[in-house]
Amino acid sequence: MTSEQSPAPGTSVLVLVSNPGNRRVLVDWVRSTEGYEFADPTADGTASDGSLPEFDVCLADRSELRKFADEIRETRSRPHTFLPCLLIDERGADFESVSPSIRGLVDDVMTAPIDPAHLRFRVDTLARRRRISLELWETEERYRRLFELAPNAKFLLDDTEIRATNRAAERFLGRDSDSLEGTELETFVVDRDRSTLAELLAAAPSEVDPAGPTFQTLTFEFDDRTAICEVATVRTGEGSELLVLVQDITERIEREHQLELYRRAMDEATIGITITDPTLPDNPMIYVNDQFVETTGYNREEALGRNCRFLQGDGTDRQAAARVRRAIERQQPVSEILVNYRKNGEPFYNALDVMPVRDESGTVTNFLGFQRDVTEWVRNRRRLSVLDRVLRHNVRNRMNVVTGYAEQLLDHDDPDVRAAAERIEAAGDDLLRQSETARHFRDVVNNESTAVGTRDLVADVTAAIEEISAGYPDAEIATSLPPEACIRGDDGVSLAVVELIENAAEHGAPPIIVSVESDPDETVLSVSDGGEGIPRVERAVFDDLDERPTRHAGGVGLWLVRWTVERIGGRIEYPDPDSSTVELYFATADGDRDRTDGPDGYIGRGRGLDRSGFGI
Repeated sequence: MTSEQSPAPGTSVLVLVSNPGNRRVLVDWVRSTEGYEFADPTADGTASDGSLPEFDVCLADRSELRKFADEIRETRSRPHTFLPCLLIDERGADFESVSPSIRGLVDDVMTAPIDPAHLRFRVDTLARRRRISLELWETEERYRRLFELAPNAKFLLDDTEIRATNRAAERFLGRDSDSLEGTELETFVVDRDRSTLAELLAAAPSEVDPAGPTFQTLTFEFDDRTAICEVATVRTGEGSELLVLVQDITERIEREHQLELYRRAMDEATIGITITDPTLPDNPMIYVNDQFVETTGYNREEALGRNCRFLQGDGTDRQAAARVRRAIERQQPVSEILVNYRKNGEPFYNALDVMPVRDESGTVTNFLGFQRDVTEWVRNRRRLSVLDRVLRHNVRNRMNVVTGYAEQLLDHDDPDVRAAAERIEAAGDDLLRQSETARHFRDVVNNESTAVGTRDLVADVTAAIEEISAGYPDAEIATSLPPEACIRGDDGVSLAVVELIENAAEHGAPPIIVSVESDPDETVLSVSDGGEGIPRVERAVFDDLDERPTRHAGGVGLWLVRWTVERIGGRIEYPDPDSSTVELYFATADGDRDRTDGPDGYIGRGRGLDRSGFGI
C-alpha cells in the first residue's frame, strides 16, 4: 500500500498528546489531510462529561494514554467496537517498558520524528481495520437476527446434538434454548423417521442450491403433540456444525385435507355448484361441479371462463335476471328461479342461489352459486294451482246451491226440517268461509311480490280487532298492547292475527284477552278466552312436526296460522292444555338488518317463478 492510497472516508482522528507543540503539529496535520476529521475534545483534552469524543483512530503518547486508559478501555469494551490506538513514542524508547495493561490498548507504534506520509499510511490502515470490523459485526448481527427472528424453527447442531436454537424453535418445542442444548435432535422425531433424519444430516450440503434447500417430510412427536414438518439441512462451514431448518406444516396438511374434502363434496353434490371470480373481467366461473355439467350439458372446458348468463335465452325473465345482476353488484345474496337453457337448447327451470364469499377483511373475493333443476316442481305447482282454482270454483258453486235449497226449507212447517235446514246452511256457510280463508292465505303464500321485512304487530292486532268487532259486536275483547312492536313478517301476519282472534270470538267465551310482549329476540302475540280451550282432536297442530291429512280434523284455520307463521321463521304454541291461550312467536325486528327488500339482505321478491318460460 502506498502513501497515495485514499484514506477511509470520514475518518475521525483523536489526538491525545501531552506536549503542546507536538499536539499542535498533529492537530494541524489531521485538519489539513483530506478525508480526515479532527475529534475535538475540550481544552483539557476531554469532553464536558469527562468522556472522550467519538473517534475512529486515536493518536496518543505514553502520558496521555495512561491518563485516559480507563476511558479508552471502557469504550473498547463495547461488543461491536474496535477502536485502534497508535502510540506516538520517543526515539529509542523501549515499548516493553510500558505496563502490560497499557500495552494492551496499543495497536501500532510510531517513533519520532514522524514522516507525514508514513503516518497517513498507518492511520488509513487502522481506520480500514476498524471499518472492516464494524462491517463484520453488522453482518454477524444481521445473520443473528435472521436466525433468531426467522419464522421457521432453526437448530444449530454439533454433529447431531443441539447447540443453539432460535425463538421459533423454542416455541415449536415448548422449551427454552438452554434446556435444549446438548439434546439429540432425533429425540423429538418419531422412530420410523429417525433413519431418514440421520440420512438427511449425513448428506447435508455445504451450500444451499440456488433453487432453495431440499426438504424431507418428517413427523415430530413431543409433549403429547404430533407435528408433520418439512426439514432441510446445510453445513455452516464451522467443523461439523449443521443448520437444520424445520417448517411445521401440520396445519397446512390439515387445511389441504379439509379443502380436498370440500372439493370432493362439491364435486359429488347433487346440486350444481359454481364459483366465480369478480376480480376478473365479467366475473367468470372458475369452478363448476359434476352436477352443473350434468344439468346444463356443458363440460368444464366450455363453461369455465364464462359468465353464467350464457345459460339464459329468449324465455328468461329479464326482470328476474336484472335482480340477480343488481344483487351481485351490491355484493348481496339473491335467490331466483330462472328459465335457463341446456346445451341442446332444452329449457329448464333453475332455482338459483348466489351468495358472496368474503375474506377476513370483509372483501368479497368470490361468488358461490347453487343451481337446482326444479322444472318438475314448477310444473306440478302450476298443475296444483289450476286444480285448486277448479276445486274452489266447483265447491263454491255447489255449496251456493246447497245453501240456496236450505234457505227455502227454513220456512217449512215441520220444525225438524227447519232445524236441519239451519244446520245445513250453517255448515255450508262455514265451509265457504274456510274456503275463502284458505284462498286468502294461499294468495299471500304464493304472492311473488310479498317480501319479508319490518312490520308493526300492534297495528296488525288493532286492525284485526276492529274488523272482528264489526262482525262480532257482542264479543268482549280486552287488550294489553305496547305503543309499537316491530317484527319480521309479511302480509300473511295480518291474516294469521285475524284468524286467531276470530277463532276465539266464534268458538270461545268472553272475555277475549289479546296481548303483545317484546324482547330483543322475540315478540309474542297471546290470544286467550274464557272458554274450555281447543278440542283435543285439533291440538295436533301444536305437536306434529309434519302435517298429515288425517290430523287436520274438522278445520284448517289453526293449520293456516301455523303455516303462515312458520314460513317467516315464527312458531305457534299452546302452552297450557287446561287453558284456551294460543301464542304466536315472531322474530323481533333488528333495525339495520330488517329492510323491505327481503330477509337478511336478500334482494327482490324472494324466490319467484319465471313465468316467461314454457308452460305446463
